[in-house]
Amino acid sequence: MELTIDEVKNRKSGFICTNVQETDLAGHSQNSRWYKELLEIADEKIGEIITLLKEEDILVVMADHGNDPNIGHNRHTRENVPLLIYKKGITGVSLGLRSSLSDVGATVCEYFNVKQPQNGSSFLRFL
Repeated sequence: MELTIDEVKNRKSGFICTNVQETDLAGHSQNSRWYKELLEIADEKIGEIITLLKEEDILVVMADHGNDPNIGHNRHTRENVPLLIYKKGITGVSLGLRSSLSDVGATVCEYFNVKQPQNGSSFLRFL
């Protein structure tokens, strides 16, 4: 995540996407201690990123699937995954249960004023 922090510090505008692959690996290896350590690191780094954000910036923290390290197998799990949004000045807004991961893509497209996909529903109006 250090590369992400450097990008946030140095970018003038744009879109940054960071994938923390290690959480997926920890889930597949069924190693809950490693998974916990990775989440703690991510939490610390997300806190650092938040301090660097400008008024117009939006931080999206999410997962693309579940991967419970304690479920008894090493395959992806199907539970609902978190979708956490941070924007300065916005607190306590519920986006509800989203019907698709494509809602995030639709929101990004609306934010950058580009053609939105046919599937997905933007939640930008809530931000």
